[in-house]
Amino acid sequence: TTESAVGIQWVARHLRMLPSLRELKLRSTQFSGNLRQILCDLQAPLESLELVFCSLVPDDLTFL
Repeated sequence: TTESAVGIQWVARHLRMLPSLRELKLRSTQFSGNLRQILCDLQAPLESLELVFCSLVPDDLTFL
């Protein structure tokens, strides 16, 4: 939905503003299928990523 897309964009935009982010815990089914959009612009690689209640789709697994 449009509301979900706006939420995904908001999360991605704010994560980009955290240059020293190393650990991230995402807890929502809304992130399923959107991991590339959320994580692709991080300034440094994550050391830890925890996905709670995220049903990963093949595109998510390929990106990871």
